[in-house]
Amino acid sequence: MAAASSDQRSDDGIGALPATEGRRIMDMVIRYGAGAVLLWTVLLGLSLWWNIGHQKDTTFELALNTARSAFNKDLAYRRWASGHGGVYVEPSEKTPPSPWMSHLPDRDIVANDGRLLTLMNPAYMLREMMADYGEDYGIKGRIVGIVYLNPNNEADAWEAEAIRQFSAGRLKEKLEVSALDGKPYLRLIKPFIMEESCQKCHGHLGFPNGSVRGAVGVSVPMEPYLEVEAQTIRALAVSHGGFWLVGVLGIGLIGRRTARRLKEKALADEETRLAAHVFRNAMEATIITDPRGRILRINPMFTELTGYGEAEVVGGNPRIIRSDHHDADFYKEMWQAIYRDGRWQGEIWNRRKDGRVFVAWESIVAVYDAAGAIRYFIGSFSDITEQVEAQRHILRLAHYDVLTDLPNRVLFQDRLERAVVHALRHDRQAALLFLDLDGFKKVNDTMGHRAGDELLKEVAVRLRGCVRMTDTIARLGGDEFTVILDEISSAGDAALVAEKILAALRAPIAIEGREVFIGTSIGISLFPDDGRSGDELLKQADTAMYQAKAAGKGRFNFYSAEMTKREEHRLELEMALRQAVEEEQFHVHYQPKKNLADDRITGFEALVRWQHPSLGMISPLDFIPLAEEMHLVDRIDLLVMRQACRQGRIWLDQGHDVTMAVNLSGVNFSVDALPDQVRRVLEDTGFPADHLELEITESFVIDLAVDQREVMQRLRALGVMLAIDDFGTGYSSLSYLKRLPVNTLKIDRSFVRDIARDSRDMMLVSSIIGIAHSLGLKVVAEGIEDLDQLSILGTQECDEIQGYYIAKPMSAELAGIFMTGAPASHAVIPG
Repeated sequence: MAAASSDQRSDDGIGALPATEGRRIMDMVIRYGAGAVLLWTVLLGLSLWWNIGHQKDTTFELALNTARSAFNKDLAYRRWASGHGGVYVEPSEKTPPSPWMSHLPDRDIVANDGRLLTLMNPAYMLREMMADYGEDYGIKGRIVGIVYLNPNNEADAWEAEAIRQFSAGRLKEKLEVSALDGKPYLRLIKPFIMEESCQKCHGHLGFPNGSVRGAVGVSVPMEPYLEVEAQTIRALAVSHGGFWLVGVLGIGLIGRRTARRLKEKALADEETRLAAHVFRNAMEATIITDPRGRILRINPMFTELTGYGEAEVVGGNPRIIRSDHHDADFYKEMWQAIYRDGRWQGEIWNRRKDGRVFVAWESIVAVYDAAGAIRYFIGSFSDITEQVEAQRHILRLAHYDVLTDLPNRVLFQDRLERAVVHALRHDRQAALLFLDLDGFKKVNDTMGHRAGDELLKEVAVRLRGCVRMTDTIARLGGDEFTVILDEISSAGDAALVAEKILAALRAPIAIEGREVFIGTSIGISLFPDDGRSGDELLKQADTAMYQAKAAGKGRFNFYSAEMTKREEHRLELEMALRQAVEEEQFHVHYQPKKNLADDRITGFEALVRWQHPSLGMISPLDFIPLAEEMHLVDRIDLLVMRQACRQGRIWLDQGHDVTMAVNLSGVNFSVDALPDQVRRVLEDTGFPADHLELEITESFVIDLAVDQREVMQRLRALGVMLAIDDFGTGYSSLSYLKRLPVNTLKIDRSFVRDIARDSRDMMLVSSIIGIAHSLGLKVVAEGIEDLDQLSILGTQECDEIQGYYIAKPMSAELAGIFMTGAPASHAVIPG
């Protein structure tokens, strides 16, 4: 490499000159060149400055000569006119009799032919002539004075000052370039000396002959002269600029040729110093050996990286820094590449003098002499330990979940494919477990994301305790985990692991000082029975997991072909449900509620029904949970509410004073916009807020978050009533109700069903009614199916009842008939 580099420098010439010497030569050439350019610039600048100044003087002289010429003409004309005693003309609009000469007896005369003539004195004639002359040629002139006959001859401030200086004998003329009407003019003013010929008209003013009576001023426009001056200056600038550029280019060309000669002269001496400088100051450790591998030289960076000084290694072998990380084959292949290609480059692990191993990126090249024989080996390397560690860290971030330190989806898919290939190659079985935590969302929503994160980390710890070291646990995201079991002997092995996981996650978990209970649903797929690829196994395990959840959660299911059919049905139902929401295929049935005190129908509960065009009537038990998973239940609830309120408004207008109860999913109470949505429904339908009752299940109320209670408070502020549905199934404390803005408790049908036969149910219902009344809450019993239940609830002072014994859910049309035509007691209308 060194020989090739030297040849390259010789060919390149100037390009390879060391920076210091090249800088010295260039500094010298630039210094002299800059001096020459500066001198040339100064000379041309002085020439340009003198020529511009000369042109400006010429411009002024031309304008001044014009002004003096005009002045002399005016003076000659005035003297001629005054010498002839003035000129008589016929009075006209332009030459009326001058009021300023009314004191002259011969101002107006009658000619021999009878024409009336008036005297034009020289001043007046001169002024008129100057006006015409100014319009034609732009040169203005006038006679002015401090004492005057005609006010038009009044001097301005500049002219007045000039007249005073003339009178004092300090000036004979005065010059100034100033703006008149926004344009530059050269103003020339000279004294107007009183003469005998002037006494006729102005003698009464008291000026003796020879005195300064006023002044005559001439104003010459400068624009034509300045335009010529500008053109001349531009021509001067262009010509001087051209001369300057030619001179600078000539200086540059001479300087470049001079620099090349000086650089070529210094190049040979500098090449040796350059090589030494590079070697000493290289940022990479460099070592030079002879063909036998004996160390000839090292640079300071070698000592800094390895800890070995020059005296310790010169004459020795580079094996002194070899580590035990690589085997003999590695070094054999390395030297084969060097002898074959003349170079080698790669990652190598070396050892420092203190025994620490570091990762280096090393290049080794062979340097050949003119005969083609190897003369030297030059090795250079840098410490890349930090970069390697950083790459490993980045690689870990890309393949491991930051929160749980488990493999993420990317690494999981790689491990799964490897497991499939291994099982296929060795004719073994493998299993994939797909876990979805039960109850995690409730913890995350009620206790916050920090608590949710702590829960996930604890789950990861417990999962590690349920599998072998060779198995893989991964977190796919959210609360979904997977377990890959390599080399199982039967499905029973997977079932055993699943049981251990279920048991581990049933145990309480301490989070922020509280015991939290969760569980998990597990789906299991087996290789090769359920799939021969990772994607198939994952899909089947996911399907089995959903079936486990549907079967009651907290359990595991093995995949079966029947599950695929159910999953396909589920997918079909999902698509149909999404379309039903968009097309509003839902309609509402109404089940009446009766007041036990007066045997009156007080209201209805609105119940959603879905009549699919091809699938027929679909039970709410099938599509409501699915709608919650698909985040569509809020839209369905609002659709039901709108239909129910619209129908309620119709019944109110017909004279039926009934309330309308609408079930809301707990998901809706997590939506801050719910009160505004309810308010808009009430405004659009005209249904009164105090006739609308929103029902929420007790299971959701138990873990109600603070912001969800605020949503309930805002609903109550609208005037809407709130009811807790299925009360008694959630094992909540009745005292908890004091903190909730509810109006009604609905006793679940499971307690009412055996109330006539089971004294414990009757005591429980009686207690609920008593405590609810003590809290000021109304009680509604659901699921009334016979007269005995109705009678017992009547004796317990239950407020309202609802059930098949009163009427099944029915269409709005039948509900209207029921209110107007059916008997008030135990009428049953099929729904």
